[in-house]
Amino acid sequence: MLFNYLNRPIFEVLIDGKDSGVSSPYPNTGGGTISGVTLELGPKIVHWRLDGPESMPRNGDRVNATNAPTLSSVPDGACFLAVHIYPDYTVELIPTVHYPQETDKGLEMQKEYRRRGHPDTSPML
Repeated sequence: MLFNYLNRPIFEVLIDGKDSGVSSPYPNTGGGTISGVTLELGPKIVHWRLDGPESMPRNGDRVNATNAPTLSSVPDGACFLAVHIYPDYTVELIPTVHYPQETDKGLEMQKEYRRRGHPDTSPML
């Protein structure tokens, strides 16, 4: 499950080179699932490409996670992996037994960017 907290679509989301999907901009995110992808425990390399209307800057640019997301453990019975991509280009990987939800961190970051008057939460535009 992919949660994109940016205000632009993203595509070609890869975790260790494995396809993890595409996402519409926030708040229209977190609805799609990818199945059949197996990941080992440990640090992950996550990157994606920016998308948007034809005139939007940086369309097609590849963005690497600015942190080193790690899949350190998986709870018994977990059948979902929530991939959260935040406006500061950090990524959080959260395995869960139940259908994943938005994180408080993502919701707070969105609120702060909008409060400061940023129409697009992508900091590197």
